[in-house]
Amino acid sequence: MNQTPLNAIALFVALLSGSILVGPILNIAPEIPFALAAMILALVVADTFGFQGKGMTLFLDGFARLSPQYRQRVIHHEAGHFLTAYLLDLPITGYTLTAWEALQQGGGQGGVCIETPVDFSETSAAEQVERYCTVWMAGGVAETFIYSEAEGGKDDLRQLRRTLNRLHMNVKIHERQAGNRARLMIRSNWDAYEALVQAMTDRKSVAECCQILEQHSAVAA
Repeated sequence: MNQTPLNAIALFVALLSGSILVGPILNIAPEIPFALAAMILALVVADTFGFQGKGMTLFLDGFARLSPQYRQRVIHHEAGHFLTAYLLDLPITGYTLTAWEALQQGGGQGGVCIETPVDFSETSAAEQVERYCTVWMAGGVAETFIYSEAEGGKDDLRQLRRTLNRLHMNVKIHERQAGNRARLMIRSNWDAYEALVQAMTDRKSVAECCQILEQHSAVAA
């Protein structure tokens, strides 16, 4: 099951427990919290199996985005993906910063979109696999530079580990190496990274973001 519905269920169980404790104090009939919980759980189940959890993702993302810090954390995370993909010459086709934008473009969560092989195979060049692994690790790495720890990136890690397992490659070694490469790339191009964060905050297009990075590359050269 998708982690989002599980988190939602845990949240609603906590709210239900709280309402049961507080209900008598506020003279709320005990049937009301249980009826509300049953309705919410039914909606979560329907969303999970009918819409792959997209409805709950939209709700939770919209709620979280009320926090300015959350919005900035998302931008810093995605800028890490964008910068490393650009530096590794991987074609960037777009980016979204909210679940709603991603849903409009056919996805379920925000993120940087890069062209990837239909399926990695054992004949894929090791260098190619490492490039994508570096990009997958870069979002969480970028977060740690700003916030000391990463809250996002769980889906990135699942994709990386699933790919490496399918190719019978050592997950721990390649994950660590990809993280180190992403860390070095972001640190070595810090001015470009900060400019990219600002550009994405201003919702510049992919072409405009790439032009900004190109200008910083020319200055560095």
